[in-house]
Amino acid sequence: MQSKWNLLRQSESETFNKIIYGKLPADEFDKFVEKWKQNGGEQVTKEVNEWYRSVSGK
Repeated sequence: MQSKWNLLRQSESETFNKIIYGKLPADEFDKFVEKWKQNGGEQVTKEVNEWYRSVSGK
């Protein structure tokens, strides 16, 4: 998570702002999600879920 988080957050912020301000169409969100996953988002999600299970007892 530490190695990927800054890149993922920056990409998220840029994409969301462009969509909000009309510089990208709303359907670009789906492309963003795929890129986010490929750039480490799936691994981050896995790590967060594992951490949550470890602290919540679930």
